[in-house]
Amino acid sequence: MKSPITLFGLPAALLSVSLFAACQNTARGVEQDTEKNTAGMKEEAREANAEMKQEGREANATVRQEAREAGNAAERTGDRMANETKDATRSVGATLDAAAQTLQIKTALIDADGIDAGGIDVDTNADMKTVTLKGHVPTAAQKTAAERIAKEKAPEYRVVNNLEVRR
Repeated sequence: MKSPITLFGLPAALLSVSLFAACQNTARGVEQDTEKNTAGMKEEAREANAEMKQEGREANATVRQEAREAGNAAERTGDRMANETKDATRSVGATLDAAAQTLQIKTALIDADGIDAGGIDVDTNADMKTVTLKGHVPTAAQKTAAERIAKEKAPEYRVVNNLEVRR
């Protein structure tokens, strides 16, 4: 019996060697393709990672800017509220001062001898720094005396005497 190589002869041996070389060449080609693909994928991954980092930095910058704007808005609101509180405090203070002036004048008119204070209304405007006497008294002398007392009790106020003399 002849060996299989001799049966097919030299062409089979050459074919076998050629197939072996071709397979090795194919294997090297697959390795090279794999390396190229892997390198390409690594580069794509690096680029995607760089893009994601940049997007993250931009998002962080946007959030920081929005936070600054919100902080500024809160600060402006705080300033506005502080100013409104100051204004309200001044207004309340002025109103209390006016009420005190009214009370002092009305008390002095009631305590004064010779003045019928039952018909006298005292209105005090803190903003205008004005005391207004309204109502009626029986004599011109009481009208004059009521004005004098109002001026003494509220020296920083202007006194408007609208009292009517009724007999």
